[in-house]
This record gives sequence, C-alpha cells and structure tokens, in this order.
Amino acid sequence: MEKTFFYKKDAPLEWFVITGCDSGIGKSLAENLAKKGYSLLISYLEENHFTDFKNVCAQKMDLTQPAEVEDFCRTLQGLREKGAAVKALIVNAGVALGGPIENIPMELYRQSFEINYFGAVRIIKAGIPQLIEQKGKILVIGSLAGKIAMPFLSPYASTKFALEGFCDSLRRELNPFGVKTILIEPAAVATPIWNKAKAQEISFVEEKYLKSLYRFRDNFIEGGNQGMDVSLAAKDIEEILFAKKPKARYIIAANGFTSKLMTLLPSFLIDKAVVKMFDMHYGEEHRQL
Repeated sequence: MEKTFFYKKDAPLEWFVITGCDSGIGKSLAENLAKKGYSLLISYLEENHFTDFKNVCAQKMDLTQPAEVEDFCRTLQGLREKGAAVKALIVNAGVALGGPIENIPMELYRQSFEINYFGAVRIIKAGIPQLIEQKGKILVIGSLAGKIAMPFLSPYASTKFALEGFCDSLRRELNPFGVKTILIEPAAVATPIWNKAKAQEISFVEEKYLKSLYRFRDNFIEGGNQGMDVSLAAKDIEEILFAKKPKARYIIAANGFTSKLMTLLPSFLIDKAVVKMFDMHYGEEHRQL
C-alpha cells in the first residue's frame, strides 16, 4: 500500500513514531507533537483523528492482524528510503482484558499478548536499525500493573510484567549504540481503556466470582476513570521524550509518591487490602472445611 508523506518546508526530516493514537495517551501526545510541527508516523485502530495535519502520516493497524502489523513495519522501515530520520519510537497501543483466572478463556490471554506484547516487540524490532543510526529513543508505555498485579486482571498484568523484562533486555542491548529505552509506568490515568475494560463481555464468569468482580469494576476501574488527566500524562511523557539524560523508568501518576510507595509495600499487606477493597470473601467456606 502506497503511503503519502508530507514534510514542512525547510524543516529537518526528523520523525516520531507512535502507535495507538485513536484516543488516550497516544492521541494526546500525537496532537501535542503535531501542533508543534514535528513529523509523525502514527497508527490507529478505528478512527484517524489527524486528517487535518499535513505533517502526520496515519495508518490503520490492528495488532491482532499480522498483515497490518507487517504493513506498518514496512512503512516505518521505508522512512529511511525517503530521507527521514526516526528520532523516537513510542509504543503505546494496548488493551486491558480480564476476569477470574479459573474462567478466562485461553484465547483472551493470547489476544492480550498479541496486542500488548508481541505487537510491541515486532514494531520495535523493525525500528531498531534506524534508531541506532540516529541514537534515538524507544518509549514503551507499560503500566504500574507491571509491578503490582490486581485480581481479575491477570491477562493485562501478565503482558505488562513481560514488557518490564523485555525493556530491561532491550535497554542493556542498545545502550552501547546510544539508543535509550524508557519504560513509562502509568498508574491511574483517565483514558478510554477503563471504559473498554468495563464493557468487556463476561458471560464466561462463574457466579461465585461475580459479586467481587462487580465490586472490582466499581472500585478499581472507576478509580481509573477518575485518575490523572490524560493531557497532563501526555505532557509528562513529552518532557521525558525530549530529556537529554532520561531514566530507565518513570511512574506517571497524579500522586507519584503514593504510587511509588505502593510498589514497596510487602505483598501480604496488598493481599489483605484487596480482599477488603473488592469484597473477596467467596472462598471462606472452603477454607473452613
């Protein structure tokens, strides 16, 4: 598929690549950069919000469709042939799926990894040669769920834990080339991912889990909707993107200290807290037997 590239006159041919720009952090970050005149290659799943920007090349990409992923990778690799320089790759696209582990269909785990992990790895692999040439940056949008896994979110948390390990390996491999790998770990940021999670079909869930699962949705997911404004999160990430000496990891949250403290708490304290928060008393009769 032939793509059309637009360049601002007399502007350096420096490009930023961002995946998952339908909404949320990806959309907000892309808008910030596009309005400042930077050239962007972005992906979207359902709706392209950047038709009015001549410095944005937007391409549809469903990360569950290998052909679309490969097409996006070819576009990314083709930037070099057009005289462009990829300065940063921001891997943002993702999905939050969940349910009780006993009931979750294996396909839901596979879908989560295909989107959140394998898609990210494939796109990063495609961009490495150009990033080495430019001593560029790779920003991976992970999650605080990659450090603290809540109940009923095992597919999502598993992919984010996997990205933590991947980014450590990636960073240590590419450091010698001057390529910086930065893992962004958002806590509660008010993006549409939470409403999509709440709208997930859950007919597979057994009755014994439903009360706690609904409580989880009301407390945890609605808490996400009340989280940090997405524009503020995007602004923080933009500052990290242009930092001369970025750190390996950043927690993005309305209260960074509290979020950091959560990662330091002993597991048994978090275990007790989640039972109370989500009314997880469904196993008491079995413990008494």
